[in-house]
Formats: sequence, structure tokens, C-alpha cells
Amino acid sequence: MTRTTLHDFRWHLADDFAPLLEELWRAQPVTVVKDDRAKFVARYEIHGRAFYVKRYRHGAFALRPAKFFFKPSQAAQEWRLAEALEKRGVPVVRHLALGEHWTARGLVESVLITEAFDGVPVEPRHGKFFPALLALVDLLARAGVAHDDFHPANLLLQETTGEIRLIDLYGARLAATEPAEQIRDTLLAQLGISLRLPVNAEAARRAHDLRKQKLAARARRCLKSNRDFTRRQFGKLSWQLRRASLTPEVEAVLRDPKAFFARARVLKNGRSSTVGAADGLVLKRNNFKKPLNLVKDLLRGSRGRRDFLKGYHLELCGLATARVLATAEERVLGVPARSFVLMEEITHATNAARATTRGLVEMARLIAHLHEEGFTHRDLKAANLLFTAEGAPHLIDLDGLNFVNVVTTAEAAANLRRFAEGLATAKKLTRGNVIACLLAYGRARKIFPRELFPRARSENKPRAAQPSW
Repeated sequence: MTRTTLHDFRWHLADDFAPLLEELWRAQPVTVVKDDRAKFVARYEIHGRAFYVKRYRHGAFALRPAKFFFKPSQAAQEWRLAEALEKRGVPVVRHLALGEHWTARGLVESVLITEAFDGVPVEPRHGKFFPALLALVDLLARAGVAHDDFHPANLLLQETTGEIRLIDLYGARLAATEPAEQIRDTLLAQLGISLRLPVNAEAARRAHDLRKQKLAARARRCLKSNRDFTRRQFGKLSWQLRRASLTPEVEAVLRDPKAFFARARVLKNGRSSTVGAADGLVLKRNNFKKPLNLVKDLLRGSRGRRDFLKGYHLELCGLATARVLATAEERVLGVPARSFVLMEEITHATNAARATTRGLVEMARLIAHLHEEGFTHRDLKAANLLFTAEGAPHLIDLDGLNFVNVVTTAEAAANLRRFAEGLATAKKLTRGNVIACLLAYGRARKIFPRELFPRARSENKPRAAQPSW
């Protein structure tokens, strides 16, 4: 291990990398992976070798540098952890250098340099390598290495050799007191979120529960600035939007929502909301309705903001809905009086009132998937359930949607009753449709319909008062 000072940084270097540091420091990045206020990550190549440089810009924040007088930086933690894991035989990408720039303010920048590993993230298509993946999990468990963010994107697979390495140690930790079996089960549960591994029923159940929690947390990224989402000011409105969605057509809508509504096809023009569609886009404006909602929205966020979050959450869960693109709030004295949400239009769509029995069965499966992912929807009427030209069902109008994590039998039954009421209004509530939908829902959730709608035991209760389903 070599220690030196270069360009105001104090460096800890692998001996064989020390002669290359100066040249790498002057080189230009080949690929920039991330570049924002807090962090810069890029790939560099010199002398036929590839490296990743991760720079943490602590000095960009007023008080952050001072806290590292009392705790190690993330780069320092990862550097030390990588050394400990290598000693325990855990395969990680090789960590070559740690640099820190200290001033009177504290640690203003830290740098971590790793050697590139010629691999690809583990994906479901890599089934033949799953035995090697399970062997890595066993190795981690025996070594007492837990990981709170153990997902396939943090693993690189060399497809010719089958070698798998950890590439991001953020979330990894040495767990000296946790039993190996507990570590193993937790790691398998996290991998089971994305990969269908050959695990027991308990691990599969834990994976499903953990998946719901992690996706709910990940969904909130859409309200922050990161590589996928950002905040931009257009006119008087500050929009939270997807970076990739900012086309000239979308920007025109964000700059002048009124002009969009003036030329749009009106889908809804009610007291609570106005919805218009044009050019493959749908804009929903939530209008002022109740004075009490102004107070509530200060705490829970506006309807547009909540719909944006719900739409992205559904997308992460693989549930079909209109893809949300942007949201904004129109504030009066700091209070969100009106809000907007922009989304992609589901073209050539028809609602459930015109669906065939096969289409209704697909909708029942979608509702089952919705419940399995921890969502309830109190307004599953025909107008809120759309079918594409290919017959794929989609949920729209997410005001009645809520994430509750675990959907109770009573909540599931209430949602299905509301679905039945919508079908009855559309004259689709036939005995055949009821049986087909209940069977499809039950098979999808592995439950019996009678668990949702037990027969009433009271002989005095009129038959007409029984549930619709």
C-alpha cells in the first residue's frame, strides 16, 4: 500500500496502481456515468486498462464537509470494506485508490478509483448462472457479510467464465452477530425481487414482501432530482418531470398549459378536474374544490403530485397505467390551489363498458395483480378501466388508488364489488362474466372466491341484499 499527496488530495494507493495515478488524473473520461451537484462518476481508459472514478463533491453543500471530522466518508467506508471482504474471499471489483481533499471546512471532496470488470449485470436471462449466484450468496453468509441493497444491478457477471463480482459496496456490512442462515435468507429475498431463483416458499414470500417495500421507497425518487427526474421552471410553474420526456412537444405544454387545453380534445370538464388530450399527450388539471383540501394538501402534497407518484409506483410494479411525465402545482400564498399532471395518452382505447368476457377476465387479473402489489382502488368503475387496441387493460384516474402494503380480504372484496357495480351499469354483469372474472382473480392470487364473499348465514336476510359477486 502506497501513501502520497497529489493535487491537494491525500491518497491511499494499491502499489501497482500508484505509477498510473498522475496520468489518470490528467486523462479525459471516456464515458460519464453520472454528473450532478453531489457526485461525478466516469469511466477512464489508459494503457489498455479501464477504471471507474467516483468523486463525491461534499464541498458543494455548506455544512456537509464538517461532519467528516466525526465520521468516515462513504468512499472511505467502501475502501475499508473492500479490503475486509477481499480478506474473507468475497469477490469484489478491485479497489485501487482512495483520495481525500481536506480544508478548514472539513472534507470537501473524496475520490474512489476501482478497476473495471468486464461483465454485465445479472438478469433473468442468466438462468444457467444461477447456481454460481447461489454459491456467492452462501459465501457471503458464511463470511458474515450482509447487504441491505443486494440487487442484480450491484453484481457483474462475466458470461464467458461465469465469474460474479460485487461492484457497489454501499449497503454492504460485516454482520458478526447475525446467523449465517438469517443473512442467506435475507440476501435471497432481495435477489428474489428481480430474479426467479430456486428457493423455498418462505424465501419467496419474504422476497415478495421485501419487493413491495423497496418499490414503494424507490417510487419516491420521482419527486427528487436524480438521473431520471429533475425540476424545471417554465413560466410561472415549477415542473417535476422525467429527464427523458422533455421533448419540444412536451416543453410546449409545460410552458403554456392553457394553450394546450384550448386546442385539446376535452375528455373531462368537471368541477374537480379538467382533462384534455392532444398530440399523444393527456393533461389533467385538478381544480380547487374544498377549502379543507388546501390545508390537507400542505401536508400530503397536491392531487397532481400524488397522482404522479402513484403512476410511477404502478409502473415500477409492472401495472399498466398511463405513463406519467410531469407534474406541477399552482400556488396561492404558498398553498397548492391547483395542480397538473401530464401523461402519455393511451391511444385508441376503449373502456370496460365495451369489453368482451375475455377482456373482463384480463381486467380481473390486473385487479388481482394490483392487490398482490399492495394497492387498493375504491373507484374501479368502467370509465377508469381502459383497454388498448391490442386488448391490454390499463388503470386510469388514480384518485381512488392507495398503497396499503397488505390488502385485506375486506378491502379486496370492496374493490371487486365496486368493479361489479360498474359492470352492472354497463350491462355486463352476467352470470358467465361473474364466474369467469372470479375464477381468474382467484387463480391469480391463489385464493378461493368464497374467501372473499362468504355466504350469509342469516336466513332472514333477503336474497336481493347479497353482494353483487
